[in-house]
Amino acid sequence: MLLLATIAAALLLGLYFFFVKTAPGQRFDDLAFEGRKATRLAARRPATFLVHLFTVPSVVAGCVATAAYTLRRGNWKTGALALASVALTLVLARLLKGGLIRPELVDLAYASSRNTFPSGHAAAVVAVLLAAVASCEANLRVYLAPAAALLAAGYMAALLGSGWHRQSDVLAGLALAVVVAAVTTAARLLLFEDTCSASGIPEWLNEHLAVPVRLGLLQPVRVVGVTSLGVVALVLLIQNPTSNERHSLLSFILVVVACCILGMSAVFVFAKILGCPRSLNEQETETETPYPKAR
Repeated sequence: MLLLATIAAALLLGLYFFFVKTAPGQRFDDLAFEGRKATRLAARRPATFLVHLFTVPSVVAGCVATAAYTLRRGNWKTGALALASVALTLVLARLLKGGLIRPELVDLAYASSRNTFPSGHAAAVVAVLLAAVASCEANLRVYLAPAAALLAAGYMAALLGSGWHRQSDVLAGLALAVVVAAVTTAARLLLFEDTCSASGIPEWLNEHLAVPVRLGLLQPVRVVGVTSLGVVALVLLIQNPTSNERHSLLSFILVVVACCILGMSAVFVFAKILGCPRSLNEQETETETPYPKAR
């Protein structure tokens, strides 16, 4: 888990030093950022609507659901640390955004908005998704991890499509959320053992859906590949043939696919480290104590 945090921190630093502090990085950032205008406006409006509608309600709902779920399991310490990781992510995102100002090394698009690194939107939503994944037991995580991965990818793509953030901002928000979630989860596993009740997943759900989900949705390479192809096909479908030739559709496609792949991969790796069984007979792989008798 600490290795994942180290990799994410290195990604965050690399994004900052290249895309924020160098002229070539800023130039490509803006090229891809303006590339969204090569798509139809009607296709970008839902992305803007999603960002406005989804961000705050989803963060609040995710925190409430995580708290309620962990309390029901009698495992309040796990829930408290998960929610603390969300709060810490938001605080750090705000502090970093205030200090990591983007210097105008090139003719920046929207030069007045230079304190957007990292994206607080991306950091908040990914932090909540990772908190939910970290708070549940492995038998439920097998269903939640694919859903969280798809939600993370979809939201990051919406941020890019709406023009709310540059791709470096979005990826930095993702990296920050992963760093905090990985460190707090590692601390949780190191400092105390969980005492929680059984998940109460209906038997029919495990019987009819567990195998297809484990064999299909928990194959990260397959999911990432299909999603990437879907994103490329969708962006090409909504291409605006009358757009300004200076707006690079290819660069926009590349950054959307990259954000989707990295977002989904981060969730999958995080879930796999915690423990996400791929067969019905596989035991929990978490380092926490197996579930005691239900209270």
